[in-house]
Amino acid sequence: MPGYTTILVALDLSQDSTVVIEAARKLTDNEYHLHLVHVAEHPVTALGSSTGKNHRHGEQEVRQEVYPQIHEYTQGLAVTPDHIHILFGDPPTEIHYLAEKLGADVIVVGSHGEKGLKRLLGTTATDILHGASCDVLTVRIREPK
Repeated sequence: MPGYTTILVALDLSQDSTVVIEAARKLTDNEYHLHLVHVAEHPVTALGSSTGKNHRHGEQEVRQEVYPQIHEYTQGLAVTPDHIHILFGDPPTEIHYLAEKLGADVIVVGSHGEKGLKRLLGTTATDILHGASCDVLTVRIREPK
């Protein structure tokens, strides 16, 4: 297995995020190499520049809500606050952007293994995989039986 030095872990903040983080931890013996990212929808959409300060204020409110949720996943990990990223927009696009910016060696993302029409239309994990310029580890999330 390659020696990954910058690992970007994409989180949807569901209970499955723990499974994704555990898989990422297996890729390195230095947890400081982990970067956690969550991509949220813009709090104000379709209004463009007319939102001005309100748009930035809405993003700040979302960050204040999301950050503690991500921080909970870092308990017991050597993940520093500067390795927690909250972005806004289309998840695959923003994750690709951050991976390039960080020089990520691998992106770790969860997948529920969609079937049928959902699989045909694509998923976030598939979009991340196909647009990435680095390795992608897709962690299979098992549905409870």
